[in-house]
Amino acid sequence: MKRINILITALGGDIGGNILNILLQQNSVELNIIGTDIRENIFSIDKVNKFYKVNRIDHPSFEQKILKIVEENSVDFIIPVSENEIIWFNKNRDLFEHLNLKILINNSKIINTFLNKLETSIELDKINVLTPKTFLFSEYISQLPFPIILKSLYSINSKEIYIISDQAQLDHLKISVKTHKNYIIQQYIGSIDDEYTTTVYRDKNKLEVITFKRKLTGGMTSFATISNEETITNYAKKIAKSFNLEGSINIQSRKINNQFYIFEINPRFSSTVFIRDYFGFQDVLWWLKNFSTNDMFNAGNKKIKSNGSAVLGYQYKFFD
Repeated sequence: MKRINILITALGGDIGGNILNILLQQNSVELNIIGTDIRENIFSIDKVNKFYKVNRIDHPSFEQKILKIVEENSVDFIIPVSENEIIWFNKNRDLFEHLNLKILINNSKIINTFLNKLETSIELDKINVLTPKTFLFSEYISQLPFPIILKSLYSINSKEIYIISDQAQLDHLKISVKTHKNYIIQQYIGSIDDEYTTTVYRDKNKLEVITFKRKLTGGMTSFATISNEETITNYAKKIAKSFNLEGSINIQSRKINNQFYIFEINPRFSSTVFIRDYFGFQDVLWWLKNFSTNDMFNAGNKKIKSNGSAVLGYQYKFFD
């Protein structure tokens, strides 16, 4: 049996570490796992066969370093984890065309649309999927009642979020935020207590959706309960088909008056990747299997559970 060589980027983050844990738990195929990160001291460094410290994508050495790692290790699959690296691999697909490997990223339309929150709103509106009303900050002329949300246009800067409750706050942000064209104003929908995270996976043979109602701590999911409601499931399937999805995306929504409003879509694996794998939604393994040839990767056959809850957190490792 051929050993499969898999490169996971951004290994030091929670998503990269959990993708690694998923791969280590499967036993259908022998794996040689290579990891990269911009940091050296990361939790998962002793779990991979090889680890490389790399610079950020805008560093002149990044391209040469990645290509060298791929060629030296005869990489079969690359799993880019961080959004910045997904953007880089999307723009540089041609660099890898001469190599016999697969990159687990979505098609360019999905990546370019869903990393831009205004484009996400526009495209969802076209297919009759509910989404909060959204405007470029530079073009906003008080179309919405307060409260409203100001946040970055691009998902890679999504930590910058302001809930604006009155005109005085808005006027202050008009002065303090310099690049209005890089921000959006969005309708404030529902409550943080009614927030859902949905993953949809699709390939030529499979279309699966799982939804968790989630609780947030510090902007991240800390508790999740399976909640597969029909409306958001149908939305997810419609999005997958409309954008010709072949892989996995993550949808964030809020429920109000029995309606779901989608406010963000992440064209990547998300922080619930490990818990949904536990519950049988094995999108990492499905995607690898879909891209494999001659059944060289035959995994991901667990039954998907319809009930269950999970606490998400951090693990700790100590050294004397």
